[in-house]
Amino acid sequence: MQANSGGQQQGQQGQQGQQVQQGQQAAGQQQPNQQQVATGGTGGGATTRRVCGSKPPKFTEDGGFDLYQAQVEGYLVQHGCWDVVAGNAVANAADPQWMERNQFARYALLFGMLPKDSKKVCKMTTAREMWTAFEQDKTKRAYASEIRLRRDLYAAKFQPGEGMETYLDRLEGMRRQLANMNAVISDADMVSIVLQGVIDSHRNVVRLFNRNNTGAAPDLATVVNVLLGEDETDKACAAEVPVKDQPALVTKVMAQRPVPPNPKKKFNPPATALIPILQG
Repeated sequence: MQANSGGQQQGQQGQQGQQVQQGQQAAGQQQPNQQQVATGGTGGGATTRRVCGSKPPKFTEDGGFDLYQAQVEGYLVQHGCWDVVAGNAVANAADPQWMERNQFARYALLFGMLPKDSKKVCKMTTAREMWTAFEQDKTKRAYASEIRLRRDLYAAKFQPGEGMETYLDRLEGMRRQLANMNAVISDADMVSIVLQGVIDSHRNVVRLFNRNNTGAAPDLATVVNVLLGEDETDKACAAEVPVKDQPALVTKVMAQRPVPPNPKKKFNPPATALIPILQG
């Protein structure tokens, strides 16, 4: 009896072991692939690279080339492929590992570029060639855009009715775009740009900073706060009735008010009404 019970226990343990093994295999099949295995050519062997779930970064006109370069560099560094794009890795078409990294970098660049840009470089065989052509095209356009944007910034004028906050936001927006193009505008230059734009509408503010200037450029934050304060004061004054117009307004109101009758004034009949009495 004991031998039979021992055999049954061993059989149950064997069945449990098979069930656990089958469950592990099923879990392994359901788990998403987190690794990509590429087999090279003759004598190349197999290489394994962990592929993250995130997609390659996208180039946008608003972000510009410098932002995209930083994003795609960080992405390809994580995958060990940036040296192929930067030219630090020796190009060797006979090396399966280099070919794999080159293809991965090409895919990342084509995925991130705009369609109009990817069509120009899609037939190039190396990621280095693609990146060089893309960089030359974007930096050339960016330089032309920088010249136009810098011209617009220095020529910007405050328009009556625009609002001081809107004017300052417009200047700050152009300054931010130039910073994305590696054309940084200093605070001292921004002070000159802001003041020259309001010289026709806020002469008192410009004279104030010229009078208090002891050789050092005024602080940008101070200039901005003073202009915003002046704008709020102008709005408050515009909402009030001017003093010189108040007497005329009072006179007009009084002229429209009806005159009350005087109870002490007696009724005097017209002289024509007394003629029949005198004649009688």
